[in-house]
Amino acid sequence: MNSSALLKLMLNPDNYPFKPEKVDMLQTHISYLFITGEYVYKVKKPVNFGFLDYSTLEKRKYFCEQEIKLNSRLSPEIYLGVSEIVSDKSVLSLGGKGDVIEYAVRMRRLPPDMMLDKMIFDKRLNRTIIKNIANKIVKFHQSADANSNISKFGDIETILKNVNENFLQTDKFIGISLTQEEYNLIKDFSYKFIDNNKAILKKRVNKNKIKDCHGDLRTEHICISDKIYIFDCIEFNDRFRYGDVASEVTFLAMDLDFLGEDTLSRYFVDSYIEISGDTDIYKIINFYKCYRAYVRGKVESFQLNDPNIQPKEKEKSFNSAKGHFKLAYRYAIG
Repeated sequence: MNSSALLKLMLNPDNYPFKPEKVDMLQTHISYLFITGEYVYKVKKPVNFGFLDYSTLEKRKYFCEQEIKLNSRLSPEIYLGVSEIVSDKSVLSLGGKGDVIEYAVRMRRLPPDMMLDKMIFDKRLNRTIIKNIANKIVKFHQSADANSNISKFGDIETILKNVNENFLQTDKFIGISLTQEEYNLIKDFSYKFIDNNKAILKKRVNKNKIKDCHGDLRTEHICISDKIYIFDCIEFNDRFRYGDVASEVTFLAMDLDFLGEDTLSRYFVDSYIEISGDTDIYKIINFYKCYRAYVRGKVESFQLNDPNIQPKEKEKSFNSAKGHFKLAYRYAIG
């Protein structure tokens, strides 16, 4: 559908059945978020990046349904369903009669001041909260699906495929959001680590540590409200969600490092290992921190080429990309 018509529809409070006072919009390179008083509607953009394909209406419907299903593992109270955007005689509406031209994930809005990244900014995060988060993630990982198909994503070949993809997709950003030195050193570190640590990586597979995880475990996807809510997992590509639980743990630890909370980052990892008994994580933490920081730098860099992203948002993405690539470099040099 025409994006301008979609925005006009979704930004008009009168088009919602509960008539909010106003509607605010945020966007990423893959979706629009329409924020009302009580609910949030997410509409996926018709994009295809290879690793993510929302190019057809049928695919967007499927991935909306997957988003509900997968996020219900951790926060079933938040994900309410999929809403239809319809057209009746060229008049668009949210629900009702007409031809379905788009889909939106409907979610309960969480208090923005209780998001973990906001709590860090306000200096309200403490060890008790971190310990409780670690406990919730351990329980999630213990119950997460694991089978022979998922275990393949811990194979050396798959890890190499993911690392290769990172560097193939970021060489165009050399001289923009990362330097040639950063690119070369991180690349060299990554391949050497894999080559020198095949035994421990294979051990992770044999010990059943490859699970159907969250895939994007960062502070902005955790809310401390009446309980701990962890949301916005990756639904668009199983390969990014299937993986070593160590990679997931280090993703959040990396994000805490990025936000200047190195001490709480270490405490989170220590707490997870204490509760789970998974001491081998210490042997691979730096590699996965580097990998996760590099992925974040890549994702933020993608936004620099999106014509729909406003200059102010692009500047924010540019600074974030540079910061994450520098952090990956820091992990790589040890």
